[in-house]
Amino acid sequence: MENLKTPSKAEIELWLQAAVAKALEKPVASIAIDVPLSEMGVYSVEAVALTGDLEDWSGLEVDPTLIFDYPTIGALAAHLTAA
Repeated sequence: MENLKTPSKAEIELWLQAAVAKALEKPVASIAIDVPLSEMGVYSVEAVALTGDLEDWSGLEVDPTLIFDYPTIGALAAHLTAA
């Protein structure tokens, strides 16, 4: 289901932190927005799943390769909310 309102950068960051924490079975507080996802253990398979879930949640088009172009939660959220 597509959202009527595009989520903010902060909302996307919080969602991504929670999703990464769940995928890696770690506390949300341990997921930094400025550390590359690959350094946290998010690799290709997880990245594709994560971007698909993000697309479903946000209603935005999220290409799976964006995680490689914008490797941190903060960078990805900023890109997705750039006007």
